[in-house]
Amino acid sequence: MTNLSSLRVKGYCLLYLPFAALCSVGPVTKAAATSPLPIEVKAELDRDQPMAGESQRAYLRVVIAGARRPDARRAPMNIALVIDRSGSMSADGRMDNARRAAQMAVDRLGRDDILSEVSYDDRVEVDAPATKVTDPRVFKDRIARLTPRGSTAIHAGLLAGANEIRKFKSRERVNRIILLSDGLANIGPSRPADFVSLGRELASEGITVSTIGLGNGYNEDLMAGLARSADGSHVYVQESADLAGFMTREFNDALGVIGQQVEVIITVRPGIRPMRSLGRDAEIRGERLVYKVGSLIGGVEQVLLAELELAADASQAEGALASIEVGYLDPTDGRRMTVSTAARGRFTGDREASEKSVNAEVMRDVATLLSREARQEAVRLRDAGRAAEANRLFEKNAAFVREQQSKLPGGTAYAPLRDELKANETAASPAAQSSEGWSKARKQQREFDVSYSGAAQRF
Repeated sequence: MTNLSSLRVKGYCLLYLPFAALCSVGPVTKAAATSPLPIEVKAELDRDQPMAGESQRAYLRVVIAGARRPDARRAPMNIALVIDRSGSMSADGRMDNARRAAQMAVDRLGRDDILSEVSYDDRVEVDAPATKVTDPRVFKDRIARLTPRGSTAIHAGLLAGANEIRKFKSRERVNRIILLSDGLANIGPSRPADFVSLGRELASEGITVSTIGLGNGYNEDLMAGLARSADGSHVYVQESADLAGFMTREFNDALGVIGQQVEVIITVRPGIRPMRSLGRDAEIRGERLVYKVGSLIGGVEQVLLAELELAADASQAEGALASIEVGYLDPTDGRRMTVSTAARGRFTGDREASEKSVNAEVMRDVATLLSREARQEAVRLRDAGRAAEANRLFEKNAAFVREQQSKLPGGTAYAPLRDELKANETAASPAAQSSEGWSKARKQQREFDVSYSGAAQRF
């Protein structure tokens, strides 16, 4: 658990970490020429020249990027719309927004794409079984007939949507559930942990889940946790414009998928120990960190950030400090592809040279994800009724982000840092101090948490 007070005690000014180290990077490596759209992988740490003969910490950043896929070569899609039709959807135009979002989805699909539509209250109905979108009007007419009623069986609705996806699930399709809900699960499993577990199970099958939260009454921990664990997106919809923007991004991303069921394995050499992953869950297995990423999208960099411990004798070994292997399925033909690269060390006994070798791009992501950790701690304090402490931490975290923006080249223009600053300032603002204001601000917190589960950046 990280907070800014502990960071300051440790000497965290990010550009001048006394224990940080950065190693030189091996050449960027591309997938084999047989892949129609190469994936590029770059590995770099937070300093070009770590100190020789000293125990120290280092941040290793792995960036995975792929070319944009031309529309004519996109993989066909297999989409399930899971729509809340509980009684609360009658308020504030939520049902209208849900219908609008679902019909937007239909408009983005072609004749070779597969679509299903499931609705739920305390019962679940498969309104449109999975089939090709040869006649969009059939789907739109069924969506238009949805009316609010009953309670909220989100878990059962998701299971029904997953079953529809499974009918045509394949490596050659982009398999995705889009959940629209305004409420709290009150029929069946209802804890956020239940939905995180379900999201992980679906992700392991190659099914992504994205979630749309409508209004101020839904459980953002449930909806955001589900999306994050299933490597999808989450949006808090306050206005119709938010909805249209999300659906555009969601389908642009789905249409642009160039790799699925992605696994990234980072293996460090003797004398180096993986400590933790920042911003995204990873499994540590001895000298390895293993990431399950979900999908790679053309034009979007996936950023993984790991904290390592370098022993004093790490500089005595030769060769790469870490090797990185990225495996993924090409959705156009289902082939398993592999890309690899390495991070190589250039140790120095010159402390001044080491201090001057900071990699600003790496440190922008370190700053972003350390800010997120502190902000999430502030949310926990606010949830525990310690509003004054939470506000102080939000304000301190905002000052921390502004400081990093001023020190890091391009820091003020870096979208993940800008969003971190906005999230902290919003949460500490007078408008967020009321119960209703905090409900909105808290949902925005969770939306930001899912937007950059690592520190992804579009290019």
